[in-house]
Amino acid sequence: MKTHIKSALFICLILGSSCQGLAQDAKPLNVAIFVHERVQLLDFTGPGEVFSDAHGSKGHLFNVYTVAATENEITSQGFLKVRPQYSIKNAPAPDILVIPGGDTNIPLANKEVVEWVSKVGKSAKYMMSVCTGVLLLAEAGILDGKKATTHYCCLDNLEKYSKVTVLRGVRYIDNGTVLTTEGISAGIDGALYLVQKIGGKEAALGTAKYMMYDWKPEQLNVVITE
Repeated sequence: MKTHIKSALFICLILGSSCQGLAQDAKPLNVAIFVHERVQLLDFTGPGEVFSDAHGSKGHLFNVYTVAATENEITSQGFLKVRPQYSIKNAPAPDILVIPGGDTNIPLANKEVVEWVSKVGKSAKYMMSVCTGVLLLAEAGILDGKKATTHYCCLDNLEKYSKVTVLRGVRYIDNGTVLTTEGISAGIDGALYLVQKIGGKEAALGTAKYMMYDWKPEQLNVVITE
């Protein structure tokens, strides 16, 4: 047995997964996590942890990287310095784009960022927002005719987009290819749900176990419209 197969099986055992029914793609899906000045810390690190920890029978299910308007260093929540791996001009094409919240007015004011989100939305397999990151999806037209949610603080702002149906008190909403989550820790739930959708239930449960995250999706108030 080849070494990389042994490693994958060993990881599956650690994560408590039998690896049956998981995604069999040899090439991990690209997960781009968009960051910006004053981005909410857990909004991007929570999903980042989920996607980077998720494994299938052939190893990592995802290739995770950060993207920003430029490659200049940004600051998250006033204390954490982050240097993005890519800018929107040179980032690998993402299969999944994660847009966290925070001071979303900053990227909303950048026309190039909004255009990039719109462009990615036409080619990515999945789009996922956390907290006020949903406003970027709405501004780019990704949510037109769809249902969405966000952090309770900003539901009124989201309702300003007349083509979006806003639902309150919902942990996350799956529109098929576009997933929106309430905010902060809800991003972890949404990311685990997406892992389950792509890689199977055992992959998601194994990831949650490894993270020691008490994930109980059956107890969450969610909306799945696909």
